[in-house]
Amino acid sequence: MMAMKDLKKAYILNICLAAFEIFSISWMMSGINGGVLSAAKLASLKYFTVDSNILMGIFALWAAIDQGRVLKGEKADVSVLTYVLKLTGTVGVTLTMLVTIFFLEPTMGRTYGFFSLFEKSNFFLHLVNPVLSIIVFLCFEKSSKIEFKHTFTAVIPLVIYGIYYVAEALTHMTDGVINKGYDWYGFFVLGVRSAYIVLPLIAIITWLISFALWKLNRKTPGG
Repeated sequence: MMAMKDLKKAYILNICLAAFEIFSISWMMSGINGGVLSAAKLASLKYFTVDSNILMGIFALWAAIDQGRVLKGEKADVSVLTYVLKLTGTVGVTLTMLVTIFFLEPTMGRTYGFFSLFEKSNFFLHLVNPVLSIIVFLCFEKSSKIEFKHTFTAVIPLVIYGIYYVAEALTHMTDGVINKGYDWYGFFVLGVRSAYIVLPLIAIITWLISFALWKLNRKTPGG
């Protein structure tokens, strides 16, 4: 069982995280000064950034409710499902942050300006929310309940999104070239054959992130 002091901190921070997610996603969807890689209303759902942050917000709220019930004495401990959902959500936003830092900034920074992907609503979606998610999960939600098999569960949202992204790109082509606007992340810079490399590579990277977070989160006996 989590130490009560850590449980209280996790509870409060998960509420804050859910609030940040609602604020930043609403900002993005409003279309008001959204910044680079943004879109208004439901069109913003084409971005993994938005999708992963929505999931993180839902899972943070779920965790806060579950943790709140433990704090009130309504149940003995936080459920395994809650821990698995938090791992899944944290993996998604961590991937979002790392891809932005190590791929999107270097490739798009020359066009839109360096650090442009960390401005406006994306300041929260690409940086603040992921960092807070990692802090909560690794510092205040340590557990031995998450099993190794759950590291693969955390990859499922990315795989679903990856299939959607590749399908969108490959079904909007002219003379073998992807139409403008359908490779919004620039993953097919080497051509359509990149599909055979990009999706497996990102899936592997996502699992490595999941495994690393799982190991760092894992509570050792007596710890």
